[in-house]
Amino acid sequence: MRADRLLSLVLLLQARPSSAAPELAARLGVSVRTVLRDVAALSSAGIPVYAERGRGGGIRMLPTYRTGLAHLNAAEGTGLAVGQSRLAGELGLGDALDTAIEKIIGAGGQALRGGLAQGRRHVIVDVDPWMRSGEAVPLLPAIHDGLLRGRCLSLDYQDSDGARSQRSVIPAGLVAKAGIWYLVTSEPALVRVSRVHACTVLPSPAVLPAGFDLDAAWARLRDRVEARPRPLEVLVSVSPAAVALVRRVLARHLTPSPADSPELLRLAFAGVPHAVGSLLGFGAQLTVVDPPAVRTAMRTAAQAVVALYSDP
Repeated sequence: MRADRLLSLVLLLQARPSSAAPELAARLGVSVRTVLRDVAALSSAGIPVYAERGRGGGIRMLPTYRTGLAHLNAAEGTGLAVGQSRLAGELGLGDALDTAIEKIIGAGGQALRGGLAQGRRHVIVDVDPWMRSGEAVPLLPAIHDGLLRGRCLSLDYQDSDGARSQRSVIPAGLVAKAGIWYLVTSEPALVRVSRVHACTVLPSPAVLPAGFDLDAAWARLRDRVEARPRPLEVLVSVSPAAVALVRRVLARHLTPSPADSPELLRLAFAGVPHAVGSLLGFGAQLTVVDPPAVRTAMRTAAQAVVALYSDP
């Protein structure tokens, strides 16, 4: 319906007061000519929207114009219900998200309220991966604050090998990947937030390189991590009842060359600590057959756990 399309156009321009006509046409599923006709119709109705021609032009709306949310439908209400409330809470914005949703509900109609209730009743969003209880990120709000203020950060950071170092970084953005928070820096590089032991917001401004694009930087970093060679191959023997579980949880570590029997699995890891951290949680359901270095490290780690819980 044209009325729905006109409302969608207004909401798109409220989110981005200046957009190219082809971009709006693609979002609305119509032609550029239809978008221009809709802009003329909105302008005639008194809505401050207009087309600006020439290089750098586009469809523009006065940034002070706002309209209500009463036309949000049930599907959009369901979308609100599956918002990432836990991630907002880790940023220190949990209460703000709840308040924002309540304001949207108050401005919406019965369809919106019904859709929100339906989404909460039928959809659960759990961003934590299997076999992980979640990572503590107490310094995430401080890092987020420095990012929003446009300031450089001084971090006390512990790398994957356990080495601690002090580093100053130019923050570019935050990414939550499978429930794990990463800070993207200007190099670009990834900083795992759970490994930050201290964070100081510096007075110096965080100036990003010209043309820096966070989405593009994250895509490159993600591809680099996923394509990283895993030099350590580990052969494990799994109890028959646990084979399906181990295959599912460690799917990304399975190597293309299968072992000789269904209970023997070949897995690839970045190093011995990586292997031990990934395998120790399976307890007696899994035994490392090879290499000896991983067997020794598993035995040492298991003995440390036993000693920790032994009676004095």
